[in-house]
Amino acid sequence: MKFSHVDTIFDPLQDRTVKRWILELPGAGCQWYKQTGGCTMCGFSRSTQKFTFGGRLYPHWLFMLIFHYAHWLVRKLQPEQLVIYNGGSFLCDKEIPPQTQLAIMRCARCHPTIQKVMVETRAEFVTIEKLSLYRKALGGNKQLEIAIGLESADDCIRNDCLHKGMSKKTFEKAIALCQEFNILTFAYAFLKPEGLSEAEAMKDAVATLEYCQRVGVNEASLSCAFVQEETPLHHAFLAGEFQPPMLWSVIEVIQKTAGLLPVRIGSFDDDPPPIAAPKNCPLCHDRVIAAVEQYRQTHNPRVFDGLDCQCRTNNK
Repeated sequence: MKFSHVDTIFDPLQDRTVKRWILELPGAGCQWYKQTGGCTMCGFSRSTQKFTFGGRLYPHWLFMLIFHYAHWLVRKLQPEQLVIYNGGSFLCDKEIPPQTQLAIMRCARCHPTIQKVMVETRAEFVTIEKLSLYRKALGGNKQLEIAIGLESADDCIRNDCLHKGMSKKTFEKAIALCQEFNILTFAYAFLKPEGLSEAEAMKDAVATLEYCQRVGVNEASLSCAFVQEETPLHHAFLAGEFQPPMLWSVIEVIQKTAGLLPVRIGSFDDDPPPIAAPKNCPLCHDRVIAAVEQYRQTHNPRVFDGLDCQCRTNNK
């Protein structure tokens, strides 16, 4: 996977296709993983440990060297958005040095084409102090979007099934603080945690997206379960106790939540590469995957109209 590249994606908030600079920063790794073993479905710790000599925190100067080299690689492509992934929480000072966080915001402020910066974090790191510093560093003419993994609006599913370790109160406080600072919010909703049937998983994902809309989240992504090695989800998969959702389930969630808030369909691939991902039967899989990709490019749920297969009936 390229650590610095530009792609194109449909931005539902702007209702058009935009160019994004995707930057994979080698942060020190998720603190929640280090303290507790992490979320049951997440294998990203393997990547962060691979690139940081076991999860060490690089010094600020090295981060900035990486950042400026990464920008040099994409400088001619004129991206409109900067999206930073660090396999954890960008706002956590133990994962990304605080001076690095602010320096990147200042660089984005001076960049001639970047209009928005998006970073990921756990909700507990969203504070008045942090947002005040970010807003000052980025300036008032550039947008900031903060993405948080809610996963489920159900406390038991989120914390017992997924081991997220987060209350709805903490999530709602983070959303409210972002609203105070005119910062956009993005939430991840997880489709099919271990222990839920296909029907239960669809119902939970719909309820989670409805909750996101009620609390004022600006946009969301449907994170569809895939299996990465050396995770609790991997062990359940090997034991025959878990299968990723069918593509029909993904489509049904999108159709049932159309008109609530913009909902993206997350990638079915990542690093480390999954060994199992959402799929349908061989007769319709390629056709339905093509429709999912078309939705990603348009955010028009009507691309799913007319799709059918015997395996969809079996999925009910």
